[in-house]
Amino acid sequence: MNADAPVGVIGLGLMGTAVAARLIEAGHQVVGFDVDRSRCDALAAMEGNSAGSVRAVAKRCPTIVIAVYNAAQVETVLDQLEQADGGLRPLIICTTTCAPDEIIAIAAHAARAGFGFVEAPVSGTSAEAREGSATALVAGEAHAIEAATPVLTILCPKRLPVGRIGDASRTKLAINLILQINRTALAEGIAFAERLGLDPPAFLEAARQSAAYSSVMNTKGAKMLKRDFTPQSHIAQSVKDSELILREAKARDLHLPMTSVQMALLRAAIALEGPDSDSAAIIAAIDRARVKL
Repeated sequence: MNADAPVGVIGLGLMGTAVAARLIEAGHQVVGFDVDRSRCDALAAMEGNSAGSVRAVAKRCPTIVIAVYNAAQVETVLDQLEQADGGLRPLIICTTTCAPDEIIAIAAHAARAGFGFVEAPVSGTSAEAREGSATALVAGEAHAIEAATPVLTILCPKRLPVGRIGDASRTKLAINLILQINRTALAEGIAFAERLGLDPPAFLEAARQSAAYSSVMNTKGAKMLKRDFTPQSHIAQSVKDSELILREAKARDLHLPMTSVQMALLRAAIALEGPDSDSAAIIAAIDRARVKL
């Protein structure tokens, strides 16, 4: 990678904005695009460069990070990159969480188009990605990973190689299953402690020092105590990931009872707080105690 070449970022939501910020702070030019023009304006305010289309990003950037919502959007981005003038064939780093079969099809699409491709979903919230404490799960051909390493090192100093294309998504979904259940358990524990009459901050600190400790206590504990649902990660994304998890489990004749219960709570929380609220909003569903499971 040419150190002076701009890096493209397509999708400027919470994760894409965190990606752009890290690149800018590391001294890279960033050219970004999002269908929501207000997000492009926000990038410009961060001293990034806003592009008018996916193709405009491709014209300037030999490496492009895709941080859109789902696999269908990634496919649309690849279609548009193929239509870019000049026959440019960028290296793609895809951070979007997809089902394994989806990312395998996306990688095949990229190969047909002549693009380099690295699967790199991020384990962690946008706030963790912004501060550099999130972990990238990296899969792909060795030569593509090597070419992407300078950018990946900036985005996620913590990286785990997990094998072939599809394995990063498999790993991410299995991690998310545990993470989401830990988050739900924390919400239920806080609500229970409050009803018992315990001091909530003191209880959270005791939990942090106990055998029940999980890192979600650091990322979501204070937000749950304050019922602060300003998003670091959208709860709608948690639902999307849980749907992928349950679909993959069903295809393998595996019932996931805890994930199924957790999904019902997520949907109840969205009904109460909206899809763009933080994933900590799951405590709102527990507060109401009206969910029928």
